[in-house]
Amino acid sequence: MGDPSAGKTGAWTVFVCMLANNFTLGIAFGTYGALLSHNEQAFGVARDTISFGMSAVTTTLGLSALVMGNVVRRLTPRLSIAIGVAAAACALAGLGLTTSFAVAMAMWALLGFGAAMAAILGPVAIAAEYFPGRSGKVLALITLPLVLFVGPWVVTAILSMLGREGTYLLLAALLLPVLALVLRLTVGTQSVTGEAENVQASLPVGAIMARSDFWLLSLGIAVIAGTGTAYTVHAIPFGQSAGLSVPASAVMLSVYSGAGLAGVPLFGWLADRIGAPRALALSGCVQCVSWAGLALAPTGGYLFLSAMLGAATTPLTMLHGTAMAQMFGGKGAGRAMGYSYAIKLPFLFIASPIVGYAYLQMADYRPAFLSVAASLMVAVVLLFVASLTRRKPAAQLVAEA
Repeated sequence: MGDPSAGKTGAWTVFVCMLANNFTLGIAFGTYGALLSHNEQAFGVARDTISFGMSAVTTTLGLSALVMGNVVRRLTPRLSIAIGVAAAACALAGLGLTTSFAVAMAMWALLGFGAAMAAILGPVAIAAEYFPGRSGKVLALITLPLVLFVGPWVVTAILSMLGREGTYLLLAALLLPVLALVLRLTVGTQSVTGEAENVQASLPVGAIMARSDFWLLSLGIAVIAGTGTAYTVHAIPFGQSAGLSVPASAVMLSVYSGAGLAGVPLFGWLADRIGAPRALALSGCVQCVSWAGLALAPTGGYLFLSAMLGAATTPLTMLHGTAMAQMFGGKGAGRAMGYSYAIKLPFLFIASPIVGYAYLQMADYRPAFLSVAASLMVAVVLLFVASLTRRKPAAQLVAEA
């Protein structure tokens, strides 16, 4: 097998991984809101109940990252991505064909599994193993949030023509050519014997959990991830509470997502230049300023501050994967990513309810947003300390394990 980091093979690998990321994770998160009211009517449930669909996606995404983190190396990254794309296609088709809420919940759970395999674990393993010197730039390209940005607009446009069922089936059909391209990749196709040797050399759990920088990074990333989720949930209500109309508040969220198109490559470049932990710490600083600004600035500054926040928050998945790749290399990145994601998962659940509870108690989002800014300062300290920790080469870690 030739070196995939050279020439057209490497570029093609990155392009196909970008398609897999966008058409699984991007569809899962970028179209959910646009389809929310249609699903509410189709399944005959209330708004709070239908919202559990996203909880099913995020829960299985995190659990799959934990359980499947090391399995990716047994399957090979290419096959892992293919399984994820196929699972996502089945989930979207199931959502279009069912009228049962219970079945829909299972399909959303399957969609989370597919996104974990195709958009997170597979690409991280490829970046760590085949692009070790520039994993940040590679993951920045792979995770460029194109579908996340345009997905809500596109889905809203085609819903009127195809309806809920037709829209889901079209989204499922779009994944079939992506699956065909993934299966044609020439990267990550080692023989069973060669892959078995790699698995034997993989890092054990103890070698990962014993590292203080792993825990510092994971906890810092968890805080950032939780606050980012809180913004996507509360941005529009916050705008309304400040006197903005619903459309004007929605523009804040669109600007937040769109800014990631610039933020992801920028922070990917920084991750390769200064290391992912320091890039994460810088991202946390920008987010801290943005949250505090939203709490204190007049409404005229909301769009700019939302763009700052989105540019710094959207690259989190890329920076997370790059950090694991830089710390553990190809033989440990997948497993480390899985355990790190499991640490992050509870924060994804508690941040949004805490912000909502604070608003209900004080009838004002500003104290809650200032509290978020304070929590991000804690994350920055954790990430900066992690960046000072001396890191051993991945090969040395394997030898010591």
